Amino acid sequence: MSLLLSRYAEALFWFARYIERSASLARILNVQASFWQDHSSQENWASILSLYVDTERFTKHHGHITAQKVAKFYITDRENPGSILSCLWAARENARLLRPLISVSMWSYINVSYNEMKSLSDRDLDAARLSRTCESIARTCDAIMGVTEGTYYRDAGWRFYQLGLWIERADQTSRLLDVKVAQVASYNGFDQTETVADMEFWKLLLHSFEAYHAFQRAKPGRMDPKKVANFLMFNESFPRSLTHCIGEIQDMLNELYSGYQLSSVSKSNEEVEMLIHELEAAAEDPHLHLRFHGFNDKVQNRLMEITNRLGKSFFGHADWSKEAEECESQTQSQSIS
Repeated sequence: MSLLLSRYAEALFWFARYIERSASLARILNVQASFWQDHSSQENWASILSLYVDTERFTKHHGHITAQKVAKFYITDRENPGSILSCLWAARENARLLRPLISVSMWSYINVSYNEMKSLSDRDLDAARLSRTCESIARTCDAIMGVTEGTYYRDAGWRFYQLGLWIERADQTSRLLDVKVAQVASYNGFDQTETVADMEFWKLLLHSFEAYHAFQRAKPGRMDPKKVANFLMFNESFPRSLTHCIGEIQDMLNELYSGYQLSSVSKSNEEVEMLIHELEAAAEDPHLHLRFHGFNDKVQNRLMEITNRLGKSFFGHADWSKEAEECESQTQSQSIS
């Protein structure tokens, strides 16, 4: 690709990742906030820090874990590169580079959304308002993605936008499943009798993915934990399942190869094909829940390597994997400015 297209492709890729990440984080915090009304324990909120590998960073700067501290850390803390505010800032900086290519509505949505996020106060993050705040953020991100879907021209750049979206979605699904499955395994295992509290736990997990009603349609009846985990990993028709996301990534790479003669995508496609084979093998494993953490490590490594290869093939980076893993918004934005 030309240098100009490479810069736009990179910006589109990360724009999609930052918006999808913000929406996913808002939904996870919204579901977690339901525990807050029931005098949520430190352990519940510590699980979110574990999900994003932020425990050390958080405790270094904020000390004791509390619900409001974690909420602020992940929503409005500009010093945290993984916060929603930081992600929306990075998305806006990428959109600024894309101004010649995007609609006025698309720029307006991201610009207004970032300014609204800056105006949030600590009061918006207290127990009575947190759920409403998170719902508003998720709807805002959905609106940004909706106007992008409705207005962006379907060229090669659109495929890079889609790659960013599906890679990020797969990453979020993989991380959340890893933490939640580990919690269940340590809490009561998968094979013991389910209590009312257990049922509520799995409902919350499904709501974290906006998957509750889809699951009820696909798997009516008793909410078996193995069925829930398998649905979120392997159901091809649910757009947040690992299998669906990986399939979409492969489709986008194939379109870039066949429709735009970008042969360099073959390196990324090799990783995708290996990941698909690993997913197929995992779907046949009756004891996957006992080995899920190791399986999830493979998924995470594959996703990082796909991103690394895209970076080296199209974005001009010698090694993209470290940045993809750490998600340093400031560093990435500076590299495209």
